[in-house]
Amino acid sequence: MANKNRRSAFTKALSFVDLSKIPGPRGIDYFHYVQFFQRDILGAFTQVNKDYGDIGSFPWPMNSVIIYSPDFARRVLIENHKAYVKGEQIEELRAVVGNGLATNNDYDSWLRSRTIIAKEFNSKAILSFNKNFERLCLDHIAHWKDHNEMDVCEEMKYLTFKIACDTLLGVNLSKEDAEKVNEAVHFTSLVTYERIFQFFPIPYWMPTKKNHEFHRHFNNLRTIVHTLIKNEKAQQNSNPSSVLERLVHAVDPETNDRLSDDELLDEILTMLLAGHETSAHSLTWTIGLLAKHQDIQEKLWKLTTENSLENLPYLQWVMMESLRLYPSFPVLSRKTAATDVLGPYTIPKNTNVVIPIYVMQRNAANFDQADKFIPERFASPEIQKSFAYLPFSKGPRKCIAEAFAMSEMAIIIYQLVQHFHFELVHEDLPQEVASVSLKPVGGMNIRAIKRK
Repeated sequence: MANKNRRSAFTKALSFVDLSKIPGPRGIDYFHYVQFFQRDILGAFTQVNKDYGDIGSFPWPMNSVIIYSPDFARRVLIENHKAYVKGEQIEELRAVVGNGLATNNDYDSWLRSRTIIAKEFNSKAILSFNKNFERLCLDHIAHWKDHNEMDVCEEMKYLTFKIACDTLLGVNLSKEDAEKVNEAVHFTSLVTYERIFQFFPIPYWMPTKKNHEFHRHFNNLRTIVHTLIKNEKAQQNSNPSSVLERLVHAVDPETNDRLSDDELLDEILTMLLAGHETSAHSLTWTIGLLAKHQDIQEKLWKLTTENSLENLPYLQWVMMESLRLYPSFPVLSRKTAATDVLGPYTIPKNTNVVIPIYVMQRNAANFDQADKFIPERFASPEIQKSFAYLPFSKGPRKCIAEAFAMSEMAIIIYQLVQHFHFELVHEDLPQEVASVSLKPVGGMNIRAIKRK
């Protein structure tokens, strides 16, 4: 079944906003930058900041401004958030997830869905998943051998996929269906991400090999999740445990509204795409950083032997610092639904506003020793609240699953550090690349040594 939310390249081609009064590359420099972005997205974002400061504009056909100021970010995400909708980065994701919370730009519809879904991600609901996180983690690492060399990125992908199936879908999928879901999530997210940086993406209806593969994976994903929703509705589960089971039976306390089948499908697909590889990559970078910084790893291990997870703020600081250096989503984006003003600059309606948090979080103007791994910096509540730190965004449309993701990460890191000592196989961490989420080029080779 075709997804009516697939964006037309012609819409992008016909859009135009006047950004002539905002600094940025023009003429041949513009096209050099376009090539730079296609070659090295993170490097290009970093260079724009060096060349143009707090804001750089890229006129038609990009129709975008890139902002680096925490004050500008606060304006977009909090102070005047109603003047902004989700941007092109998110519009492309609608090809897979429809109008889930991450992509829905109809405020009333979004607010209704968020009200229903929020209680399934409150602290009580998340606590109910913690034992599953721990069980699945311990089961997964039980086969790891002493002094085993592994690509911990692949290990974490496998683990977080099992967690996603267990906590989001609530079922043990057949091996065939699990492979279909895993392949579909990876392929569809990669295609939609690539399209974000294309001037005029090829329409999905054109019979290209990539489009054919996209349709096949999308239909597999949609069919499997829709069947799970249908089966759950038929069972009338009185004791739902997974997110899918809970959402099927969730009711708005004020209106008694329920999510429709299409809304349920969109939300589950959103969670699968947003929560699987992102969690795996965040865990991978955290393990890599601990392997590189042996003193911090040993301090954390010693603290885990003396404290329960609930009484271990240092672990939270380690994860926050890892997400500062390697945010799962290195870029946020919005689009102006109305003209707004950022500092001295007027931002016209229909302008894409891009916030490269990867660059902001590594900027020496925002953090002392910004290139260093220093978990203790997050002992400061001010830094935690800073608009230079946005791994889950901020404001009304921040990631609803932030607490879920942080709890999953904390339990896994806590168990891994208790059971294993980690060393890098190579001299340094691998290069990072933005591809759906921030991933290590060539994986993350780690040596795992069992704790005695």
